[in-house]
Amino acid sequence: MKKTIAKLQIRQKIHHEWMIVLILLLTVSCAVQHPGPICIKDQTQYGLIDGTFRSRWWNYYARGRSYLEGECLDAAMTDFKAAIKQNEQDQRMVRTYGLHFVDYFPHRELGLIYYLLNDLDAAQIELEKSISQESSSKAHHYLDEVRKRQLRKQAKTVTTPQLAVDFPKNQLIWTSDKRVLIQGTARDEQYISEIQINGTPYDFQGSSKQVHFQTEIILSEGTYHIPITIQNLLGGTCEHVLEIHVDHQGPIIEIVAFEKLSNNVLVIKGIVSDQSENNLFYVGQKEIDLKQGIKTSFHVKQAIDQDQKKLVLTAIDRAGNQTKAVLDIVEATQTFGKSFIASREILQDNVLWSQKSQALKLILSEWKKSNIVYSDKIYLTGCISSKTPLSAFKINSQPVSINHGRLVFFNIPYKLIEGDNTIEFVLENERNQVLIKKISFHRIIPEMSRLDARLHVSMTSLKTSNKTMPARNQFQETLHTSLVERNRFFIIQKFDKTGHEFLSVPNKSQTAHMTLSGQYIDSRYGVEVAVRLIDNETTQILAAKDVYSDKKDKKSIFRMVDSLSIRIHNEFPIVTGDIQQIANDDIQISLGKNQLKAQNRLIIFAPSHSNKAPEIIGYAKITETETNTSKLMIVHKKRPISINDRVITQ
Repeated sequence: MKKTIAKLQIRQKIHHEWMIVLILLLTVSCAVQHPGPICIKDQTQYGLIDGTFRSRWWNYYARGRSYLEGECLDAAMTDFKAAIKQNEQDQRMVRTYGLHFVDYFPHRELGLIYYLLNDLDAAQIELEKSISQESSSKAHHYLDEVRKRQLRKQAKTVTTPQLAVDFPKNQLIWTSDKRVLIQGTARDEQYISEIQINGTPYDFQGSSKQVHFQTEIILSEGTYHIPITIQNLLGGTCEHVLEIHVDHQGPIIEIVAFEKLSNNVLVIKGIVSDQSENNLFYVGQKEIDLKQGIKTSFHVKQAIDQDQKKLVLTAIDRAGNQTKAVLDIVEATQTFGKSFIASREILQDNVLWSQKSQALKLILSEWKKSNIVYSDKIYLTGCISSKTPLSAFKINSQPVSINHGRLVFFNIPYKLIEGDNTIEFVLENERNQVLIKKISFHRIIPEMSRLDARLHVSMTSLKTSNKTMPARNQFQETLHTSLVERNRFFIIQKFDKTGHEFLSVPNKSQTAHMTLSGQYIDSRYGVEVAVRLIDNETTQILAAKDVYSDKKDKKSIFRMVDSLSIRIHNEFPIVTGDIQQIANDDIQISLGKNQLKAQNRLIIFAPSHSNKAPEIIGYAKITETETNTSKLMIVHKKRPISINDRVITQ
């Protein structure tokens, strides 16, 4: 009996041990990497993944991409379809397990396979499905390639795109704004694929039968011929050239004769000159017809009230620049031809000549001999009076066009550099009498406009495989340079030229608001770069942008960098706005047409007045956006916010 019990116990122990071994074997067999079909290309085996293959959608997707890289298209297609059965949604940053995330685009990769197999209809279906679920540059690129092949089969001729620009055709455009908005619409049944404005590609994702474009270019004074070139997928092109004249200077008003015929009638002769050749001119409220031309004479008889003391002459050019001449009737009647003095409205207390010298006089309406300013451009507005006709007028050796008037009213812009600026006026009349006067400006860049007050972005090294590190290093160095040169963000570089992350911790002055991270994928078929801008406080993704090219030459890489840089900057434009309403801590602002997304950071500042600099008084985040207004959450403030304060994007 005892022997029988002992045998049973031994058998049970052996059975138990075998069960443990069997369970272990089953566990190990499940954890072993699933081999799948063998795929060897150029002595390299494909279809392998990092980690264990557990037949989950991310396993099939990773292995499918490996097969695709090895041009094992059938095996890749099988794996992508298996992945879609478990998760059919293309999307970025989808969680696999734990804290692991991947960019997941099985429909896009299937579309690429069908394109390579020349099954264009199936490719179009998969690529359009991918774009509808999660837009990506790579999907747009191959959808365009599919459309090209389809159009080449169908089209008998290459069409010419149609272009409608929101400016009058064949007409010179005049503007006083240095920021010129160029916009319009391009149409073509063969799909608009490329738009260039002034030689610079306009960035948009994917071709379309209709593309509305809108871009802002910065121009200094002068005449520009801005070409807009449109191209469709088959190479059909059209071009329209905009002629734009940027003019910041108001017209020159010169008085050559002034007479009072009676108590209520004045006779005024003069010249209005401006390069726009088409000026509006008013004497009081009455518009005076002027002939078109750079220099136009006027001869006006003007009735006045018996007790009227002043008369205002106003000239407005085609760009909207305006010059006002305020005449003091009593002084004009008594002294014209001797030492005519402008109205006290212009004089104020800023007369820049010696009272002993009466031959030539210079009056500026705003500036003193020494000034502190906080903008890069000022206007020199005032008048010159001379006993005899004026023969020369120069500002820092640059001549100002005049017509020998004895009284000259001007409104001239002048660009200042940071720091000290000296402006020298030189006046000379026909008697060779000369007046030289200098005025100084010290320009200070306000603290909220300085680079270190803007968004601090920590730029980390892009993730990539070991074999593509050299190409990745070149790309991210070029991207870093592009971001720095645009002078929008305070960039904190976290990697060296070899792509390795810096070990040292940045000092407090370099604490980042956002982190730019992403990945560089260099495959057999092209290069894809996807980046994310993450709020360091909330870990929220504020922007996700990507670029793709099927070419790897320098020109294509630089084009990718430019596109990526533009797309990042478009998400965080520098705009200013007004505070519309304050109710406790609920603040409502207006940023004009440039309404921003929630979570954008703003600086609240007090504008400059008198000689006081603009001052940062707080920081805020946009919490809600509507059509024309946004709501703020105050992050920090030095004092209560006032309705007179303003905001600017950080």
